[in-house]
Amino acid sequence: AEDAYLAAQEFQRLGVTVVIGPIFHESLKKINGINNISFISLTNINQNLPNNTIAFGINFESQLEAITKYLSKKKMTKTILLIPESEFGLQVEPIIKNNKYKFHKTYFYNTNPEKLTAEIEKITNYKQRKINLNARVKILEKSDLEKDKKELEKLKQLYTLGKIDFKSVVIADFGERLKSILASFTFSDVTNEKAKFFTLNQWFDESLFNEESSQNLILPGIDLVNFDKFRKRYFKEFSEPAVEIAILAYDALGLIYYCWFNNNSLFKTSQLYNKDGFKGLHGEFIIIDNFSKQKLQIYKVDKKKFVKVN
Repeated sequence: AEDAYLAAQEFQRLGVTVVIGPIFHESLKKINGINNISFISLTNINQNLPNNTIAFGINFESQLEAITKYLSKKKMTKTILLIPESEFGLQVEPIIKNNKYKFHKTYFYNTNPEKLTAEIEKITNYKQRKINLNARVKILEKSDLEKDKKELEKLKQLYTLGKIDFKSVVIADFGERLKSILASFTFSDVTNEKAKFFTLNQWFDESLFNEESSQNLILPGIDLVNFDKFRKRYFKEFSEPAVEIAILAYDALGLIYYCWFNNNSLFKTSQLYNKDGFKGLHGEFIIIDNFSKQKLQIYKVDKKKFVKVN
């Protein structure tokens, strides 16, 4: 944060009027006093922003809206939301409360891997469903009726017996912890055949392809076709892979150029608040309340591919 502030002071002395950056939200703490510069930050956190800053990252509000619109469109009911007990969880809680969509239940889970499985078992009522199965098997084993024998054979293929109290799950997490949660659901005998699983933007992380529990996982994301083209072009130009947010920096530069071009090579912050919004490589977006609200698309993990489903 201190280095960002010193750099901003130097830019101000040089007469710079607009900056793409900083990347991290914590670096914005001190730049509120830099009055003559507009910062288009690549952070995806849109709370407590300085007045001179636009948060341009793929924020939780845009992701939640894309997911809940899809849930409503598909008439999916009894959806539960899982949020980690973390700083991220504290940030997203007010956004969830302001969202029009009402989740069936919301759970805050412990991020400690040793406690996580037990919490998922509780959410899925795993122990009771396991008891139900064992009890039913014992009853059927005592019967000589043909129909009971057939039922017994079917039950021997199952791990649990009984319904779960939800039909879809939204997991507000990322990376390895997301994989652990999905694996815990599978361990609790709740697969994607019994419930639909959703998560947040993962920047098309292909390591999800290697997890059986990730199959049919549904998630919001930017325009994948343009993202693939951008990454190929970036590698051709620089001989190294593009970090994901590079496409946001590219679109931020296009946005600045648009403002310059339409205002005799001068940048005016007011031009960013175009009610019709903009369209960049990463997709459509509109600037409101000092952050970029994106129109994200919905994808599904399907046979080692991300397939657009909306």
